Amino acid sequence: MSAILGTKFLFATAAGVIASKRLLAVAAAIAMWATLQSGAVSAQTGGVGGDGYTRMMWRGTDGSISLWKLDPSLNSVGAHDYGPYPGYSPIAMTTAGSNLSYVLWNYTDGTADVWQVDANLNFVLSNNFGPVVGWTAEGLGSDSSGNIRLLWKSTQGSFSVWTLNPASLNSIAQISFAYYFGWTPP
Repeated sequence: MSAILGTKFLFATAAGVIASKRLLAVAAAIAMWATLQSGAVSAQTGGVGGDGYTRMMWRGTDGSISLWKLDPSLNSVGAHDYGPYPGYSPIAMTTAGSNLSYVLWNYTDGTADVWQVDANLNFVLSNNFGPVVGWTAEGLGSDSSGNIRLLWKSTQGSFSVWTLNPASLNSIAQISFAYYFGWTPP
């Protein structure tokens, strides 16, 4: 039990030391890049594709995004920058088991735009949804069948999940949940 409390326990293997050094190097590079940017910078992992590679999204202070691809050892193997696009804000990213990633953008009028990017983060296609009065698209996910889930939240606190076909990005199902007093969706 006392070994668990020590930080050396986390780096017990040679592979663990190498992986932690690479992660530290990535974190240091990110910290240096963030100090050069004015305002808040945030990142989100899109998940791990079926190929074992992690895709992640950085949101720039100017509304642009930088999509990164990391190999299983967390080495950077590719990146693409997109934007900024007037009126659009990047919201979320998810990666499916097919190695395709999806990026959610919101427009100032409430329109949600979902992009599909290939395994190497190249833009493939997009589809717009809305605007839907009183609703804002707030997140993306993928299910075990490879479908994309577009998450909406209403100004009244209700929550809706739209299932999108991963190839066409067309809506194939929708379900809504009423507001539950004392509970708020993320």
